[in-house]
Amino acid sequence: MKKLFAVVMAMLMLLSCTAFAEFDKTIPEGTSFVFWHSFTGANEETLLKQIAAFEAANPGIDVQEQYIGGYNVIHTELASANAAGVGVPALSVINVPRLTSYAKDNLVEDLDPYIEAFADEINFADFYDGMTDMMRNGDHQTALPFGQSGQIFYYNKTLLNSLNLTFPTKMEEMDAFLETVYNATGKTVIDIHGTDNAYFYCLFTNMGCFMIDTETNTTGLANEKALELIKKLREWVDKGYIKWVINDVGNTLLLDFTSGEAAACLYTSSTYANYKQKAETGANGVTFEVGIANQPYGDFGTNHQYVAGATMIIPSADCNTQAQKNAAFKLICFLTNPAQQLEWATTSSYYVTRKSASTDPQYAEAYNALLTKLPEMAVLDLNSYVAKTKHELFDKCGDIFENYMSEIMANGMDPEEGWEIMVEEINDTLADQ
Repeated sequence: MKKLFAVVMAMLMLLSCTAFAEFDKTIPEGTSFVFWHSFTGANEETLLKQIAAFEAANPGIDVQEQYIGGYNVIHTELASANAAGVGVPALSVINVPRLTSYAKDNLVEDLDPYIEAFADEINFADFYDGMTDMMRNGDHQTALPFGQSGQIFYYNKTLLNSLNLTFPTKMEEMDAFLETVYNATGKTVIDIHGTDNAYFYCLFTNMGCFMIDTETNTTGLANEKALELIKKLREWVDKGYIKWVINDVGNTLLLDFTSGEAAACLYTSSTYANYKQKAETGANGVTFEVGIANQPYGDFGTNHQYVAGATMIIPSADCNTQAQKNAAFKLICFLTNPAQQLEWATTSSYYVTRKSASTDPQYAEAYNALLTKLPEMAVLDLNSYVAKTKHELFDKCGDIFENYMSEIMANGMDPEEGWEIMVEEINDTLADQ
């Protein structure tokens, strides 16, 4: 019995020592690692400039950056490399919605030990909470914010000023706003991105209607409020107030808005610099000032938007050494510090991910430079950004949501019939999990 007790105690001590073993943050001289990204043009130029600055400050580290393609291409390439067990980068950008499945399949490192080990290089508490919450899965921080974007309304500020109007801050104000602008212009008031629920989903959740109720594993879109909103959106479509765009979406939104065919549009914040440049130079025949609006408050008492865009992960693949992963994390620390984020945001229109970038006097000059180029950034309420429901079937249910909304809004399907079938299909999908 004594011998058994001694063995048990020895095992417990071993486990204890392992659990509390110090994280090895060593990075030997000459460490080189691969970084996959999805940025082109001016964004890539700024990224490369910042990587060069990092290498100059850390001469023992070599970053082999590689442009792989868009989010879907990177996802495909990562899947192939992980399956082969070779060629996985030590650092990669991925699209935020992919993160939940990556974490579930243990394809990414838990960054908590890195954050603790490199605490002098990264102030984790300085990130916007909604952004880091979106990138936390279970008890692990599985990614960090880098190129974050969201769902905003662009509007023709010059037109609204001439009509003595402001963009609605509450859904209850939208009816009168749409009618007034339509009567004044005879044109579409708002173009809505109709093939990605990321944009119009906010309108539903701010009314208390969530696509997945994780407690019941059913859809919260069965809520009567959701049906009311669908009917109201369809009414606005039928009146010509809004246009539900499902074809060549990016180009259609850009052209409609910057040519004056639509007074506003609901799209990604990352196109702000492009929209602003084309509108202010009259590239499509009309010159005007661009305004930005947050999501309007709904009956639920929120104006939440959802964290989107690019996040940085360290793949867990064994083909990279701990030293390479450490070096990759040091690059994350560098690229996400407030000074670099301000430079990055000024070029890319992605959000600044650090709270101190707009509040700390040491960054005032860089922040003012950002607002000089992109003044509407000051309008954004980054504290209103929250994490979407983390559920492995979220994207699959989202596809159903998008398909029926397109049928109802763009193809004439009866709103109540479409809503009923949509709710049933989402619930069946969740039940089959």
